[in-house]
Formats: sequence, structure tokens, C-alpha cells
Amino acid sequence: MKWKEILLKALEYIKKYRALWYLGILAALTEGGSGSNFSSIKSSATGNSTGLTDTMQSSLNKVFDWISNNRAEVVVIALALVLISLIILYISYSARAGLIHSIDKAESGGKKPEFHEAFHTGQKYFWRFLGLSLLIALMIFAVVFVLVGLIAIFIILVAAVSMWFLIVVIPVGLLLVLGIVVLAVYLGWILQLAFREVVIKEKSISAAFAGARELIHHNFTNVVLAWLIQAAVNLVAGIAMVIVVLVIGGALFAIGVGIYFAGGLAAVLAYGSAAVIIFIALTLFLSGIIAAYISTYWTIVYKTLSTKS
Repeated sequence: MKWKEILLKALEYIKKYRALWYLGILAALTEGGSGSNFSSIKSSATGNSTGLTDTMQSSLNKVFDWISNNRAEVVVIALALVLISLIILYISYSARAGLIHSIDKAESGGKKPEFHEAFHTGQKYFWRFLGLSLLIALMIFAVVFVLVGLIAIFIILVAAVSMWFLIVVIPVGLLLVLGIVVLAVYLGWILQLAFREVVIKEKSISAAFAGARELIHHNFTNVVLAWLIQAAVNLVAGIAMVIVVLVIGGALFAIGVGIYFAGGLAAVLAYGSAAVIIFIALTLFLSGIIAAYISTYWTIVYKTLSTKS
């Protein structure tokens, strides 16, 4: 495969058609991972842990009491959050499908991507995109659930047999974790290609999953290379994005300091609200451009692999 040509063609599409930018911004609403930071609290054995436990238990009791006394409000909030999440997913997945549709038509017949037409077309693929995403998520969850169970068994064996059993448990545990990572990457490949099977070939969820798996089977080396190239692009784009955000964020901060000394706290609070909105909009815009480029890249890769197969 001519990787340089594919990368440059994807870049040319992004430079030429603003509609892809707008679709990318909407698609970026659910793309990418979000990490959670977990921290451990250490305490001495002099009773601090007991006090901490009591405090946490008291806080939990207050939360449960509030939920018990405000069930209607809790149900309304929960339903509102579910509804908002579905709306965001609907917009994002429709935009993702619209991106794939746009590049497919541009590659097949030279049709210019149009935002409204692409988004409208992408809407009909929402449920299949959601179904594919849930299928992949459930598969990963099932494997992680089994892994947690195996870890629990290993811990019981170590406690019941001997600490020397760790010599066996640790390497096996590391291999299992590595297997989870490899599986997650593989399922990520299937998801990328299955999305395109749905939009370009109008397949159902099961047929798209099977088709993507078959495509990987026949083009494994090229899929691996495509993924590695995407990882390199993400790294370069991420570094560039961080630099731009830091420069603009630093400029906004410097302006805020000047406004504080010139106009006081009230002026800087008003400016700060506007600066936060600008900062979020900039981050979303840059993320959208990257999302549009990666989607375009994978659609071209998919069409190339489908032609070869």
C-alpha cells in the first residue's frame, strides 16, 4: 500500500473541504479516551484508618439518606443524564457516519462533501453504530470480568498455599493483562472497519462485524501498519495540539493578569468566563480537525483494502 499517498490524500481532503471540519468537531464529542485518576489514601496504624473509615461511612450514609428522601429528583436527574448522553451519542455517531459517507462518495464519484447532506445521511446509521460500540464494549467487559475473577483466584491461592506461588502468579497475571490490551486493540480495528462496512456496504451489525474480521484476516499486516501509522499521527498531532493550547492558554492567562491589575477582580471574572469558553472551543476545534483527518485516513485505508480483497 502507498502509505504516503494515503496520508497526503487524507490531508488534501481536510484542507479542501470545511464540511469535514464541522463533522469532525461533532464526531469528537465521543471520540478518544477519558482517563480517571485513582489515588490511594495512606494512614498509619494508630487509629487514623478507623477515623477515616468512620468519616467515609458517615458521608455515605448522608448521601444514601438524601437519595432516599429525594427519589423523584434522583430519577429525574438520572433520566436527564441518560437523555443528554443519548443526544450527544446521536449527534456524534451521525457525524462519524457522515464523515465516512462523505469520503466514500468523494473517492467513488468525486462528489463534494456537504455538511447537511452528510449529517442527514449519517443519522440512519446511528443505531447500528451504537450497537457495534456496545457489542465491542461488552466483549471487552466480559474478558475483563474473567480476568478479575482469575486474579481473585490467584490471590486466594497465594494466601492459602504459599507466598512463593507469586513466582507463578505474577508472570501469568502480566500475560493476562497483556492479552487484554492486545484484544482491546484488535477489537478497536474491527470497530473502525465495521463502521465502514455499515456505511459503505449497508451491512447489519453482525455482518459488519464479520466482514471487518475477515478483512483483518486477509490484510493483517496492512491493518497493523495502518494502526501504527495512525498512532504516530496521533502522537504528532497531540504534541502540536498541546503546544498550540499552551501558547494560546498562556496568552489568555497573561491578558487576564493584565486585566486584573487594570480593572480588579470583577473585570477578571468576566474575562475569565469568556476565556474559558474560547479555550474549550479551541480545544474542541483542534480535536475535531484531528478526528476528521483520522476518519478520512481510515476510510481511504478501508477502501484500499476492500479493493485488494
